[in-house]
Amino acid sequence: MSDPNQPSTPPGWYPDGQGGQRWWDGSKWTEHTQPPAGGAPAAPPAPASPGVPGPDLPTQVAPNRASSYPGGQPGQPAAPQQPQQPQQGVYGAPAGGTGSFGQPTGQPGYGQQPFGASTTGGGSGGGRGKLFAIIGGAVGALILVVILVVVLFNIVLGGGPEDVTEDYLDAVFEEDYGKECELLSEDYRESNLGDADDCDEYAEDREKEDEEFEEEFENEYDQSYDDFIGDIDRDVEIKDVEEKGDDEAIVDWEIKYEYTGDNDDIIDGQLDGETEETSTGTFKLVKEDGDWKVDDPYYSDEE
Repeated sequence: MSDPNQPSTPPGWYPDGQGGQRWWDGSKWTEHTQPPAGGAPAAPPAPASPGVPGPDLPTQVAPNRASSYPGGQPGQPAAPQQPQQPQQGVYGAPAGGTGSFGQPTGQPGYGQQPFGASTTGGGSGGGRGKLFAIIGGAVGALILVVILVVVLFNIVLGGGPEDVTEDYLDAVFEEDYGKECELLSEDYRESNLGDADDCDEYAEDREKEDEEFEEEFENEYDQSYDDFIGDIDRDVEIKDVEEKGDDEAIVDWEIKYEYTGDNDDIIDGQLDGETEETSTGTFKLVKEDGDWKVDDPYYSDEE
């Protein structure tokens, strides 16, 4: 296969792989080209200086890439002598040989960047960037799975001792007697539910008692009990959790209340003149069927 890279290839027009011709000055490619034409262009007149085409020939802008120069026979029908394959390509000249048409298999040809090189000088950084993105995505997915497992654990198993303690205190404050009853251990319910057979009946009995109290409250303070509760800011804090084995825990809690309303009768009569109060307590919890339950809302270490 002929290659005009070699010193033995004389100056002349040779195919550029894009249907046109490019001038080979005997040692390197020049920027002088000829557009595609019906026939092969004639050689230019002898240049004033070796290797430079005459000035009266039209000059075309060189294509951006000449790496697709075919490695076939260049020149006119009278082909120049076929040189041996060069060991190193010359810039601007075909180099390294080709595989399929226009696909270089060796060193890059005219205007082509090395395989894998970045146009911004990053080298193989793009590959590392993709790898880091994949690793980051995998780590993010793992974190999401852990979060979902924790959430599902809390939902399915009802959470830990501190969560159950907060839920029970909320139920008592909001007078949600059904939930309050369900968060109690079976032993405590049997000992303290009175005549109620289950949590539903217990809730109905308590709600009837509350109706009488709330009516008296409204008559005395000229305000509904629900509105009074709505004027109270409340902050629950779990102070300490001590788990004893796998099925028993002691939880210390603290609640800070603040009355934000302006009913002086309530402040004096219901709150003893104080708008802020702090309550503390300790719960004993036990685990029943995998769920934590309040076994003693009035637990004391002295017992």
